[in-house]
Amino acid sequence: MEQGKIPRTDISPFHARQIRGLADVQLNSRLAKVWGEIRDPGTDQQQLVAKWKAALTPAALTYAHPGPGREVFNVACAPCHTLYGEGGKVGPDLTGSGRSDLDYLLENLLDLSAIVAADFRMSVLDLKDGRVLNGILAAQTERTVTLKTMTEVLALERKDIVSVKESSVSMMPEGLLEALTLEQARDLIAYLMRPEQVPLPAAARAGAK
Repeated sequence: MEQGKIPRTDISPFHARQIRGLADVQLNSRLAKVWGEIRDPGTDQQQLVAKWKAALTPAALTYAHPGPGREVFNVACAPCHTLYGEGGKVGPDLTGSGRSDLDYLLENLLDLSAIVAADFRMSVLDLKDGRVLNGILAAQTERTVTLKTMTEVLALERKDIVSVKESSVSMMPEGLLEALTLEQARDLIAYLMRPEQVPLPAAARAGAK
């Protein structure tokens, strides 16, 4: 990756977490430099993970409905993330990640800035007109900066930018699961854990026509 021969997308957050688990200080330093930041969950996040893990037991997930879970995903996640070829391009493609692991899913949903790949680090741009924009730097030239926000892609003139600050914080908003009912969260997790796409409920398919 340092030499540009291997794209960062070949290393998923799941793999990056495994690499960090080797507890090699030098390797972790290189990983953070060329791939992105990984940190351990804080106490609050650990408590949230434990809370949801207790609620989303294998027995509880047998009552989940992946179809409605796909509806939840389309509203809460798809604007930024691609899954099975559908969705936004602001965040990483989730199709090949370690989604079958509940612990992995909960850590990534509840402690959003624990794993932030370099390509998806949020940048904060202060503009001369007083605006402050948050997004991902998609491209840069001598004259322009292209910023992906959660709603649009902006091509900005460098002469209009006061400063560009990179953050290790994820663009994904906090509190995703907390904003859902238990049933919605259960359905979403069940959908994310599926190894293949599932059909939308009939009502949603009819509404999409």
